[in-house]
Amino acid sequence: MNWPGNRQRWLGFGLVASLALNAFFIGAAATDAFRLKKHTDREDARLRFELRWLSGRLSPESMASVQAALTAGRPAVEQHIARLRDLRTGLREMTAAAQPDRAAVDARLGEIRAELDKMAAESQKTTMDALLALPPEARKGLAGN
Repeated sequence: MNWPGNRQRWLGFGLVASLALNAFFIGAAATDAFRLKKHTDREDARLRFELRWLSGRLSPESMASVQAALTAGRPAVEQHIARLRDLRTGLREMTAAAQPDRAAVDARLGEIRAELDKMAAESQKTTMDALLALPPEARKGLAGN
């Protein structure tokens, strides 16, 4: 038996195994970081969507004021989102049944639409309250194209 050749082979296998294990853990950490970023990006996207129509029409200070009001209302939005998740979970269970009850499915869809409407109405009210709290000269830019 030639130990030096076998030793090099085993060292090579050990190195490859070590690299593979490190790559696995680095990949897991990167995936975790990506998921966290994706979640915060989603929340920021909701906020950006509500503010998009104001972009370029308000001063940075006024925009920050409106954004702060929307951010303060985030807990209420999160409650609506949690409620929507529960409603959709129930809807999935209803539609997975062998004989789905169409009336119950339609009722659940109505509950989902109502919850979405409540969330949109609260968000719009918060935005309007923040805008109307700005001085008139800060709101002048809203009248332009």
